[in-house]
Amino acid sequence: MNFCLSDLVPPLRWSDAARIGTLDRPGLPDAWWRTLPLHRVLAVADADALAELLTVLALEHWPAAAVGDVLPALYVLDPDEADDPQVAIALDRAGSWHGLLALSGRELADQPFVKARPVLAALFSAVFARMADSAETASETASETASKTTQKGEVSGSLPDEPEPGPADPPEVIPELIPELIDAAFADLDDQTWMVAQNRVFTDDPSAPEQLARLLGVPSEVLADAEAALRGRIAQWLASPEAAPYNEHLARLTAALGVAVPKARLVAAADWHGRELRSLEVPAWRFVLATLPDHRLSGDWLVAGDVEDLRERTRALITAAERPPTVSQALELVRSLGVRPDAAREWLDSVPQLRAQRVPRGRGLKDVSLTRRCFRQPDGRWWLRVDVSGDHLGGGEVMLPTGFAAYVGLAPGDTRTVQSAAGDIGLSWHTRPSLGSLRRILTEVSAEEGSHIFLTLSEEGLLRVRHLPAAGGDEMRRALRLVGYTAPGGTPEQAARVIATRVGLAGPAGRPEILARLRERGDRDLLTLLG
Repeated sequence: MNFCLSDLVPPLRWSDAARIGTLDRPGLPDAWWRTLPLHRVLAVADADALAELLTVLALEHWPAAAVGDVLPALYVLDPDEADDPQVAIALDRAGSWHGLLALSGRELADQPFVKARPVLAALFSAVFARMADSAETASETASETASKTTQKGEVSGSLPDEPEPGPADPPEVIPELIPELIDAAFADLDDQTWMVAQNRVFTDDPSAPEQLARLLGVPSEVLADAEAALRGRIAQWLASPEAAPYNEHLARLTAALGVAVPKARLVAAADWHGRELRSLEVPAWRFVLATLPDHRLSGDWLVAGDVEDLRERTRALITAAERPPTVSQALELVRSLGVRPDAAREWLDSVPQLRAQRVPRGRGLKDVSLTRRCFRQPDGRWWLRVDVSGDHLGGGEVMLPTGFAAYVGLAPGDTRTVQSAAGDIGLSWHTRPSLGSLRRILTEVSAEEGSHIFLTLSEEGLLRVRHLPAAGGDEMRRALRLVGYTAPGGTPEQAARVIATRVGLAGPAGRPEILARLRERGDRDLLTLLG
């Protein structure tokens, strides 16, 4: 485990560490977070202490960063390992593990009934505890080996009982240097094996063995043996300690890809994916593709498993709906298959013979992306903003726009009950769609008239509510608050991108496109602030 803390916590790389006094720790050298392997850190500061430090950093220095971006290793953590009551409450509010990791520290603190500090401490501690267990096992093995070979004197330094590294210890590698790690492992390929790598292993269109054999003037069986040997060498390297940094990257990448993603997302997943590997003379992303455990390339899509099976499951899920779903409802169904929110629309568009459609306007049901006060949040779901009134505080119903009601699965004539952190709440559509009293929740979060609550239903049908006080300041800050964005600072261009994304505009969108969408949706308050 030759990662430093900054390798595991990306915000540490771009933060000015000189301004973060909490990083100074007794028994650890200066700049330990970027120079000292984590197993040596854990010998001084246990998992809980390291988790507490990272919790402080996340809440006080990076409050706008998503929890999963602070510590990406959480994406490959089994949620059961973070067995803590506070985590359970937060998970219930977020609706899913990925939904929880998509929340920032500030957003987590804004959730009713959720205590952000113990939640983050429990999550981070679960990751570091697992790493500490691995480090302890490795240390015991190293100590046994050292005692059998030679007796060494005490190693000087501030860390007690630290085994002296032997010549077989893997190098310390940061992610940006992974291409050099790969090149070092495959720099000595002979010409024949290099040709096999180019034309059979790291390519979208493998050459036929017979064709390649004729080109090289050797029997096809020789090339088959060379290909098997190369694939075996790759597997052997992946199982070696030297490949640990690469395997960590592969694990994070696999979790981030979901079951289907456009090939372009793989290429752009890391800066170094676009670099050429000198040893193989192929882009690094092709090596990554060849070593992904489950994903395979099919056309322009990277899919875990069989692409036709996933397409058929998508068609079956959409056509089994009681009534033709709107586009937004279809996207929610697609996400339930494991497709990430940012790829769901593209995947839906790539599957033929679907009957997903917008419900006709004549029936009064808009698509949620065209519904006033509805905004797509970082978890991929659409949330409705409710501006708190005296009637709401007194226990009155919350009226829902028809487009949002349809998005959460409500139809004219329906009556049902949904669960929330404050108990069961009624959801109905008679004269018009409405949600029962939120008085208890509003009281719990100390809501005031003029503040805002954002609400949605999770995949499990739980009502999720987020409270935001009304924003003061300039028009742009107030506009960002109305779409649910709370991070400080930023340029007008960044603000425009945030608003465009949250009202459902895809790709780059200028001011005219944003204003046109707001007029189409009927967001007069935002038009007033941005006009």
